[in-house]
Amino acid sequence: MSVLRCEMCGGTLITEKDGTTVCEYCGTRHAPEPENVTVHYVETKSDNATSAERKRAMAQEIANRLENERKAEEARAKAEEAKSRAEEFRLKAEEQRLERERLAEKKRSEKKQRRSERRKKSLRATGIFAGIVAFAVLLFAVIIPSARYNSASKALKSGDYEEAYLTFKELSIKDSDEQAESIVRAHPEVAEVGDTIYFGTYEQNNKTSDGAEEIEWEVIDKDENGRLLVISKYALDAREYHSSLSSVSWENSEIRSWLNSDFISTAFTSSEQKHIKSVKLENPDNDRYGTDGGNDTTDKVFLLSEEEVKRYFPTFLSRICTATAYAESKASQIESITSGCRWWLRTPGGTEYNAEYVKVSGFILQLGTTVSVDKCAVRPAMWLEF
Repeated sequence: MSVLRCEMCGGTLITEKDGTTVCEYCGTRHAPEPENVTVHYVETKSDNATSAERKRAMAQEIANRLENERKAEEARAKAEEAKSRAEEFRLKAEEQRLERERLAEKKRSEKKQRRSERRKKSLRATGIFAGIVAFAVLLFAVIIPSARYNSASKALKSGDYEEAYLTFKELSIKDSDEQAESIVRAHPEVAEVGDTIYFGTYEQNNKTSDGAEEIEWEVIDKDENGRLLVISKYALDAREYHSSLSSVSWENSEIRSWLNSDFISTAFTSSEQKHIKSVKLENPDNDRYGTDGGNDTTDKVFLLSEEEVKRYFPTFLSRICTATAYAESKASQIESITSGCRWWLRTPGGTEYNAEYVKVSGFILQLGTTVSVDKCAVRPAMWLEF
């Protein structure tokens, strides 16, 4: 006898009236001659094999199979869940990466924009600054000087020579220097301390054939009445302090007599001499050696004392004086590097037979030199009133 078995669970198939078969254990229906049903021809040895045992065995088999399927399904579900989580993590990581890139790009863009704005501001500021500088240069180098030049020209026309002179002297445009020199030549009273004026003439280039040259005087003081204390800018002559070796002071020296007679009459016209003021001079002792300076004197032209040199020429460099060619020819000692010469002071030296002088280096020699032996250069000084 043959029994049909279910391909799905191995259970016995029961044939229905319509020819279909149904598994008595799993309930699976099969069409007539189903492809998934395998006909097993089992030879039953007896009808007393208990169906209960078969059912239990088959039920256990089904249970095991279902349990395996459940576990497999759970494993698949876990795998899918893990895969889903991994995908979520990947998507989240990708989203974070894109966000970081977006923020980085935003920062770069903002930084670039800030740089661009700073550059624009810098360019604007540079442009503004350049414009200000250009305007300032124009203002102080052209506009203001031109306005002051015009103002000085008006002052000159109106007879305000001092204002015109001071303004022209400060300017360095057009012919301002020439204008200032022209004014001070015609009106020396406008000169200030440190200025140079032109007054009188004296042989200086040692070429007597072309006549005497204008004497340049350096203004070293100006009093409240406008009187000018001047000293020759260059040493004009060279001679002994006194012709004989004797006890001599400024009061009875031959150089004093020469300055106030021969020199005045040679260097200045009678109208010019009217501007030279007679002043009372103090003749101090030599403060190092105590040599008597003699009585006070009244002179028009004189030599500076040691104290006056230190007051008006405080540094040794400011005391270095150049001799004219004429003075040099009269045996004035000249220093080769600075072209400085020795020039007399009226202060006595270390003895009553000596007189002080300024060395070629600009230092004052208080011991001095013998009044009749050496020839030193002469720098006349005087007070002028115009």
